[in-house]
Amino acid sequence: MSDIWIPDHVIIRLVDDIDRSLTRSRYEEVLIEFQLYSISTLRDDPDYTDLNKREMIARTLQERCNWELLVALHERRILSNNTYRALSNLGYEFGQSIAGDLADPIEETSRLESELRSQGMEDVRSFLEQSLDNYADGNYEAANAMTRTALEQLVQIVANKINGRRGNEAIPQRGRYLSPSDYRDYLHNTGFLDDSEKQFLDKFYGYASTDGPHPGISSEAEARLRKFVLVGISLLFLEKLNNREFIASLVQ
Repeated sequence: MSDIWIPDHVIIRLVDDIDRSLTRSRYEEVLIEFQLYSISTLRDDPDYTDLNKREMIARTLQERCNWELLVALHERRILSNNTYRALSNLGYEFGQSIAGDLADPIEETSRLESELRSQGMEDVRSFLEQSLDNYADGNYEAANAMTRTALEQLVQIVANKINGRRGNEAIPQRGRYLSPSDYRDYLHNTGFLDDSEKQFLDKFYGYASTDGPHPGISSEAEARLRKFVLVGISLLFLEKLNNREFIASLVQ
């Protein structure tokens, strides 16, 4: 990424973090390190020499903010959990994605299975494997059933992981027992899922819970779509779980 656009409410968070953690001279060194400004510009440009520290930080972020600068601030451990969460909501994540090459479903699925093992989600991994095996054998309805089961297990396990971090608070439930929708609502209410992600998950759960509209004709395509969407949702969940700053922001 080169220059990036960041909305004002995130700029305000970044300004607060930098102002709290770095002197003006140290911030200038960071800018020079990533070649956003030369020493002569910072020393001689009246538009910057006359600004106080907070004003200078705001000006530079608005005019010259890029990915390298955000990484530098991240590496210096000055970004707050609220800033990490705001950047995450914009699609800016630190660290290497586990998703792999999005154009390579085999590589994508392989990385997913490895990450599920490392997270202790063996049940989800097993259901995913059964879904893939049934799909390969042409058992599309069985593949759909395993996809739905894997999705339910994934949502429930992640909700319980978040719940454990939050002190095992009571998860609100509508009926006598916790339902799949109760777990989805909990992930949304805690901030693990944003509004769009929650709406998508609800829609997909409904789609994954129905039989194909054209049995014997398009069931292969439907099973394939459900399988790939499950992989994408699972990777999203796991990448969020691996984002320590994001998870920490959910339990404050």
